[in-house]
Amino acid sequence: MRARLCVILGVSLLFVCASQGRADGEADARKVIDRAIKAHGGADKINNFKAATFKLKGKYFGMSDDGTDYTGEFALQGRDKMRFEINVEAGGMTFKIVHVINGDKGWVQMMGNTQEMDKDALAEAKEGMYAGQVSALSGLAEKGFKFEPLGEVKVGDRPAIGVRVSHKGHRDINLFFDKKTNRLLKRERRAKDEMSGQEFTEVELYDGYKEIGGVQRPLKLTILRDDKKYVTGESSDYTLQDKLDDSTFAKP
Repeated sequence: MRARLCVILGVSLLFVCASQGRADGEADARKVIDRAIKAHGGADKINNFKAATFKLKGKYFGMSDDGTDYTGEFALQGRDKMRFEINVEAGGMTFKIVHVINGDKGWVQMMGNTQEMDKDALAEAKEGMYAGQVSALSGLAEKGFKFEPLGEVKVGDRPAIGVRVSHKGHRDINLFFDKKTNRLLKRERRAKDEMSGQEFTEVELYDGYKEIGGVQRPLKLTILRDDKKYVTGESSDYTLQDKLDDSTFAKP
């Protein structure tokens, strides 16, 4: 009887210690997030985002190791509206791609041919928009978010602190913040290609921060897919607005 009681007490103590460890870890991770939110401009300014437009130019490496030049124009509104138009130059020709998300509708237009997104493609596009919300540190104080410390790592030559962000109904996202400035350096997540459905690990690297509308925003971006360079870009002409015209998010 005494041995059984010792086992029960031992298991209970182990459970309590493990639970306490998880609680302490989440509290530490929350502190990292709080410092990052403050460093990026504060929750009030970050969460006050309504709509924005900007331009992007860089190289796309999905067609060649040397990269193909592209230019793009982006529009965002709230958490469920997005439009981007990409022009890719290859072989002396320019290829135009338009991608629109408007609530529960989405369309892709390639070379003038428009198709409505199916259920899976739309869900993946929305998951990408959710990832954008998380990397913007928007709404992270809302109910449902959980945080887990990932320890210290190097992002390039910069010491960084990692936090895993979890929310029911979404895939986990790993964020890595500059240990000195508390700015976001890297986002890592599992994703799917909207067209093929193929899964991959997506990494986004951020640099070139500039204050826009009271918020620190990275203007330089590098995207990796399964450790291979996929896209580089630098944004410009960033404007913040209260609302964009409804036609911006209409079917292309």
